Amino acid sequence: MKIAITAIAAIAGAATASPYFTAANGYEGVGSAPAGALATVTIDISGIETWDEQGSAFNTVIGAGLAANAHVVGIGWDTNQIAGLDSGGASWLSEMTITFGDSTGPAALFLTPSGTGAPGTESNSSGGIFDLTVSALDFFVGADGVLSMEFFESFVDQAGAAEGLFDQGSQLQIQYVVPAPGALAMLGLGGLVAGRRRR
Repeated sequence: MKIAITAIAAIAGAATASPYFTAANGYEGVGSAPAGALATVTIDISGIETWDEQGSAFNTVIGAGLAANAHVVGIGWDTNQIAGLDSGGASWLSEMTITFGDSTGPAALFLTPSGTGAPGTESNSSGGIFDLTVSALDFFVGADGVLSMEFFESFVDQAGAAEGLFDQGSQLQIQYVVPAPGALAMLGLGGLVAGRRRR
């Protein structure tokens, strides 16, 4: 019997099939954006497959250059998904998962665009950009400005084999705030204080 990833924040009515966002253990959102320019980047994920469990060497991990210490405040998606590519054809659409986070740390956010517990083909859309600050799911990338995304299966039906595919026309939209110089200084001071507390 398959067990779906537990979602701590369900986004109802935003997509064709119910998507789920999950915050990583211990994550706390900041809830408001610092002063600065709001920017949006669109990432084409057409052709990316989902293979094994999170962290597997078979999975695709991509990075998007945002801005140093950028505050990720929104995510949108338009996906055309195919599940059941494994030899038994048992993989579900709801097992295709994407993580988002800093390039050097653990994932801050998990997205499952489909809630369909069956193999097949399906299109899903957020219908725009979902405001992560509303549910305190927003997060920051590090000083390198890279947003890291891993594509994986939440349940592995056939290890070492592609089980799902984000087909042609699949894309993600990432909305983020470029910190103002004053905010960058405060982030640096916060790091100094945190470093002193650890000693």
